[in-house]
Amino acid sequence: MRRNSLTGLAAVFVSAAGLAASLLGAGPAGAVAASGRPVITLDAPTPAALPAAPATAGVYFDFHTKAKNLTVDDATLTVDARGLAKIAKVAFSSNCTVRGLVATCSESFESGSNPKIGLGSMTRLTLTALRGSRLGATGTYKITGRSAHAQIVGGTGSVTVGGPSFGLDRLADHTNLKVGSNVAEPVRFTNVGNRPARGVQTVLAASPGLDFADHYSNCKYGFNGAIHFAECYPKGAINIGETAALAAPVRLHVGSTALNTYLDALTAPLGQPGWPDGQGIKWTWGKGAALKLKVIKAGRRSSAPAGSVSLPQTGSVTDYWIATLRARNTADFAVSGASAEAGAGKTATLAFHLSANGPATLYDRSGGEGVPTAWVTLPPGTTAVGHSANCAPWQENNPAAEAKGPYVCSLPGIIVPKGQVTDFSLTVRVDDVVTHAKGGVQLVWGPDPADSHRPAFDPDSRNDSADLTVN
Repeated sequence: MRRNSLTGLAAVFVSAAGLAASLLGAGPAGAVAASGRPVITLDAPTPAALPAAPATAGVYFDFHTKAKNLTVDDATLTVDARGLAKIAKVAFSSNCTVRGLVATCSESFESGSNPKIGLGSMTRLTLTALRGSRLGATGTYKITGRSAHAQIVGGTGSVTVGGPSFGLDRLADHTNLKVGSNVAEPVRFTNVGNRPARGVQTVLAASPGLDFADHYSNCKYGFNGAIHFAECYPKGAINIGETAALAAPVRLHVGSTALNTYLDALTAPLGQPGWPDGQGIKWTWGKGAALKLKVIKAGRRSSAPAGSVSLPQTGSVTDYWIATLRARNTADFAVSGASAEAGAGKTATLAFHLSANGPATLYDRSGGEGVPTAWVTLPPGTTAVGHSANCAPWQENNPAAEAKGPYVCSLPGIIVPKGQVTDFSLTVRVDDVVTHAKGGVQLVWGPDPADSHRPAFDPDSRNDSADLTVN
C-alpha cells in the first residue's frame, strides 16, 4: 500500500516527496546538461520499512525536470537490488526484465508545460521481509538510467526491517464556535508497529482564522500568509503498543476571520525521513514551557532497536487526521455590473468584478464547489469576441456557447480573504443595436445556477446580481 498520509496536507503543506526534490543536491541543477540533453533527476527515495512477512511494502520512484514539454519514450532504468539480498524478497513491476536482483525497466517521461508537477514512473518494487531477518537490519538498492534524449540522474535508497507506526486517534470536530474564543484539541496516538520509536514529531496546520494559543519552547511556529504551522518535538520514547498523548491539548484561538476552519495533525516517529518542513516558511521557536508527552497506556519493552522510519499503514490505522471547526461568522460576497456603448459592428469591453466583503475568510477544501463564481449572460444583440483569462464559456469547445454564452468567471484560489476583489472582463461585438440591451452577472455557488444553494454564512442576497448593459 502506497503511503499517502502526507497528501492530505497538500493544500496546506509540501509533501515529503516535494520537499525531498527541493533539497536534492546531486545532479545537474539546470534543465539542460553539458551534453545539450535535458536532465531528468530521481527524487531521493523515501526510506522504506518492512512489516513482518507475509505483508509487503511498496517502493515507488518519482523524478523531476526543469525542461518544459519534454517527451522521453526510450528511457531505461536499471534497479540493482543486490544490497537487499539478506533482508528481503524483491519483486519488480511488469515493465522490468529481471536477472537475479537486477532489473532493467522500460520507462517514458512527459513533463508537459508545467514541469513543477513532477514525473511519475511505472517502475516499482514490492518487498517482503525474509523470515528470520533481524529487526533493524538494513539494506540498500541503486537506480541508474539512460536515454538517447535525456540525461537521467539516479540515486540510492535504503530499506530497514521493521519499524514503529503511529495510529493517531480521530480528532474532535466543533461547530458554532464563538469568534474570540479558544478551543482545545487533544492529540493522542498509539505505536502499532513492531519496533519502538525514540520519540515523536507532530506537525499541526491551523487554517485561516485560527492561530495557536500556546507557543511551547520545543515547538517551532511559522506562517505562509494563510496557514499557521507548528512542528513539535516532545521528549520521550514510544514503546511497542504504547498509547501516548501530548500532555496538553492543542489550543486554538478562533479569530475574527474564522469561518469553515480546520486543524490538520500528522504524527511520525522522531527522525522520519522526508518529514514536511514547509518550503519558504520562516520558523520561530516558541518561548513558553516545553510540551511534554503523557503515557496513557504503557507499552512493552523490546530488544529491537528504536526506529525512525514508519511502517506502511494499512486498514483503519492512520497517522493523519483533519478536525473541522466551524465558527459562528459571516462572509458576504458581491458582484458588480458594467455598461458600455458601441455602434453596429463595433466592440465594447465590459469590466466587472466579484468582491469578498468579509468579515470572514472563505477557505474551501471541497474541490471548488464551495467557492462562488460569476455566471454571465450577454446583452441581446451582441456576440462575445474575447474574455479575461479567468472567464470561460459554460461549455468549452461549443461554438454557440463561445459566441452567445453564458460565461462562467472564477476566483483564483480556494482561499478568499476579506477585501479580495477579482476583476473580470468580457468583450462583445454589437451585431444589432438594441437600446438598453441588458445582460447580467449572477453570483453562483457551484458550477451551475440551477444547482446553486445560498450558504448560510452569506445572508445578504441584495448584492448577488448586477446588470451588464450596452447602449
